[in-house]
Amino acid sequence: MYGQFRVIDADGHVMEPDALYDDYLDPGFRPQLAALREAARARPMQTFFGLLHTIRSGRPLGAVEPYEPIVRTAGFLEVPKGGWDPRTRLADMDAEGIDVAVVFPTGVSSFCALDDPAFESAMYEAYARWVGEYCLAAPDRPRAVAVVNMRDPVQGAREIRRWRREAWCVGIYCSGHIDGKLLDHPDLFPLWDAAQGEDLPICFHGGTARPPYGCGTFEFAESFFLMHAATNPFEQMRALGALIGGGVLERFPRLRVAFLEAGVGWVPFWLDRLDEHYERLPAYAPLLSRAPSAHVRGPQVFVSCDPDESTLPVCVDALGAERILYASDYPHFDSRFPNTAKLIAERPELSEEAKRKILGENARRLYPRLGG
Repeated sequence: MYGQFRVIDADGHVMEPDALYDDYLDPGFRPQLAALREAARARPMQTFFGLLHTIRSGRPLGAVEPYEPIVRTAGFLEVPKGGWDPRTRLADMDAEGIDVAVVFPTGVSSFCALDDPAFESAMYEAYARWVGEYCLAAPDRPRAVAVVNMRDPVQGAREIRRWRREAWCVGIYCSGHIDGKLLDHPDLFPLWDAAQGEDLPICFHGGTARPPYGCGTFEFAESFFLMHAATNPFEQMRALGALIGGGVLERFPRLRVAFLEAGVGWVPFWLDRLDEHYERLPAYAPLLSRAPSAHVRGPQVFVSCDPDESTLPVCVDALGAERILYASDYPHFDSRFPNTAKLIAERPELSEEAKRKILGENARRLYPRLGG
């Protein structure tokens, strides 16, 4: 609790250690794992996402060739160990006043860059087994989302139905696009159908400078400063536009979706644009029966905020407090830990009702497996 508020972190993270694959990967895929590591020896990184075609992204703005790439900042060097140690995480949750944290991976989604979809699914399974044990440290406090195979949506649907049986699984992690397909592509319908049938939300999440590259990644001339600032909201704009504009929410009316890691300030602007195009270019969105903004203000769509966003009160007025989720982003370098819940709970511009909804009630509606 933080004061009177029950707090649910709708989007925290683990920092999955590479060693987990030694312990949890199906032994039949050990040769592929060894080959992956051999190929990556020249690029040692803390986690596997650095091994999978991460693009060069260390150019300081204002620098021209030749320049010394920036590899890490002070923030990257101060990662709380709760990202891989659940006991530390529980202590940090207590310090913040967080009752329940829904954890997402940091690099696992980039396994879509592996050549073999079967190996990809095996890596997801290894991660799921590890994160399930991570959550066992306190079964009612850390919970997790499962990552499933979007390149093979039929297999991904099987994985959704499988992980639904695990108590730790409260949602499904998906990227905003895959292999040139937007979220309205019929090939992806098995995923949305399975999630709807299993009553699990699809949580759209992105990363920076790694597969499946967010919208705009290659347009910023290797500037991590700009990539990190822009590609997450760009990607979520694309994802929301395709999902709603392509009629997915109307085809799957019980599907709940969340757009995470990009803040919420982009949403009112983007809805103005989408509504205008729905009015002026209806032939290009023939499956829409009502304005995109009506979908976002309905029961299916949720968006996480950054606790310190200056426009958060404006977004509450524009969208309704019922749509917005609190997210700590712990233990990433840009999290405001240990003050993330405090930044929401003590904002004078927000009503007590809005704070209660953002800090916990909305997450319970998105993730009903969290219980009351």
